Amino acid sequence: MENSRSMSAGVVRLWGVVVASMVVVTGCASPSQPTRFYRLDGAVTSEQMIDLKPQPGLVRIGIAPVEVAGYLDRPQMIERQTTHRLELYEFDQWAGSLQENLLSLVSDQLQLQLRNMQVITYPWPSSMSPDYDLNLFISRFERADGQIVLQGRWSLTRRRSGQIVLMQQTRLKALFRGSGIEASVSAASQVVKRLSEHMAAEIRAYVTVDESTDLSRREPHR
Repeated sequence: MENSRSMSAGVVRLWGVVVASMVVVTGCASPSQPTRFYRLDGAVTSEQMIDLKPQPGLVRIGIAPVEVAGYLDRPQMIERQTTHRLELYEFDQWAGSLQENLLSLVSDQLQLQLRNMQVITYPWPSSMSPDYDLNLFISRFERADGQIVLQGRWSLTRRRSGQIVLMQQTRLKALFRGSGIEASVSAASQVVKRLSEHMAAEIRAYVTVDESTDLSRREPHR
């Protein structure tokens, strides 16, 4: 009789362990939260048509593929927690390639800013070789202390001579309200827009002078 009771108690305990294990496994197997995807946007609201076919007489600016630091070459959003520690947001990610998104936004902004020139992006047709090559490298692009920090360098090279005519390092910041990712992405878009406007102003000032000087050199002396 005692043996029968002991066996019954053992079976009850065993089933208790099994049920508890099933609960744990079920909890682990529950679906995770959905991933949210974001894109940088230039906030251009008006309809615009930009002619991209070859335009004789216009200076052509060719934008090379944007390069980013290795730690940025990933889909997850990044926030700097301390000087040496970063946090990745596994469920908040870039929609597509960050490099392609940056190239698209910079190109759109430069096309708006440099209307007296023709801005094209790589790869371009062999019949549309640029007069100047624009290269952009982003070394830092992250959330940090309630703001977006963008740091990088860019250069403009005269293709005919291979000479670098402009080269600058830029560091820009933009505050955003709240702790939401979407607010920080909006601020990031504005930072890239400001960078594009700065590059456009520098390119416009240099190319205008450079092309005028080059034209005067080609004119025959009377």
